[in-house]
Amino acid sequence: MLTNENHKGRTVILFGAGGTLSWNSPKTNELTELVRKSGFKTTDNKTTITEYLFQSLLKNGYSEDDINFETIINLIEELIVYYSCFDNEKKLPSLQSCLLSPNFENEIFNFSVKGGEVKHGYKLQIPLGIDYEYSDYAYNNETPKQFFLLHLLNKILTNISSEISEYAYHTHGDSVIDMSSSVSMQFCEWMTTLSKRNTLRLYTLNYDRLFKILLERSGLSLFEGFDCEEIIPLDKNISANVPKILSDKNCNCHYNLHGSAYWEVLGLDKNQLPNPEIVLTPFINYQVNGSPASFQIEKGKTLLVTNIITGYQKVQKANITPYRQMHSAFDNDCCFADEIFIIGYSFGDEHINQCLKTAIRYNPKLKITIIDPYFIKNEMDSQFAIKFFPYRQTGDLKPIKIEENLYSYFDDAFVVYTKGFDEFLNTVTKV
Repeated sequence: MLTNENHKGRTVILFGAGGTLSWNSPKTNELTELVRKSGFKTTDNKTTITEYLFQSLLKNGYSEDDINFETIINLIEELIVYYSCFDNEKKLPSLQSCLLSPNFENEIFNFSVKGGEVKHGYKLQIPLGIDYEYSDYAYNNETPKQFFLLHLLNKILTNISSEISEYAYHTHGDSVIDMSSSVSMQFCEWMTTLSKRNTLRLYTLNYDRLFKILLERSGLSLFEGFDCEEIIPLDKNISANVPKILSDKNCNCHYNLHGSAYWEVLGLDKNQLPNPEIVLTPFINYQVNGSPASFQIEKGKTLLVTNIITGYQKVQKANITPYRQMHSAFDNDCCFADEIFIIGYSFGDEHINQCLKTAIRYNPKLKITIIDPYFIKNEMDSQFAIKFFPYRQTGDLKPIKIEENLYSYFDDAFVVYTKGFDEFLNTVTKV
């Protein structure tokens, strides 16, 4: 086992959606309900486009259990690809549109081009014939339907950011985070205890700075990919410190693998060219206030650059800075960790799973602790056995019950607490 130069161990902690529920973050089903009610209306001016897409999935054999907010967002993202040009200069249509003909256009595309002429810098009216307050100028050869869908996605992401604000808003002199709650204090005590013997490498799939803020307030400093402390100065945007993300493996860190509501996408560079950059800002950002910034990470596949990544295009979007470098750090940390805590993660993101599989295969001394109250109840243990246990060559796949809500696999190489994060913290702390 490799350790860092000061001989401390390495603890990696991965937080999924369930890791912040004790701080009143929204549940998946709540975000799904939010998205179904979000965005623009169809041409009947009553039904939201997202609800139309939801009902269309049900009609085509999906059950409600198969559909969440990421499923709906992914549909919109795939439509953005469909209605984008494969080659902007030659105005070639997308590959999909050469083969497929949609039957929903009359319902979904409730907009018009202001002035009626599609030219450089045109604007949209949403709904048809009515000026839209947040309409931007089309300067990057967007087709009108693509541009409409980009505006729709920005509006949905804005509503998600608003939900994050409800539990994670934090600026100088104004915060909704309860620093003195028992769960906050227990979390800080646990982290402080771990930090005495281990370098802490925290990774979250959520869109907040919650744990960074709590630990900074308690005196434990963490690098979050940007050079800042708990409070971000009001008068500046901070660029990512990419060299430090890639090179400093011995600092305590807190990285947002799927982005943060506190990040902002700057669509144009200093020369007013379309070279998007993601920066950290003092406030939670609402996407409708910015310009839709799209790019092609693969030929002909146009994606919206966003400060938070959701849907099923995470792998493609994670190829831009600083997502790419943070994911690289996670991959490295998993491979050389002494222990990995996985908290409230449902193992639904394969690019994250691949890092864990690599660690299990090549790091034989690794210990993994999973904290999830539904891990066995929802038969996630069976899924985990299929996806991950084959990478552990020896041992018993069957769990051994150590005590109530505590199970062991492979002679304690994998330990599972079937309890919520707050209950787990009660177990390991005295507060």
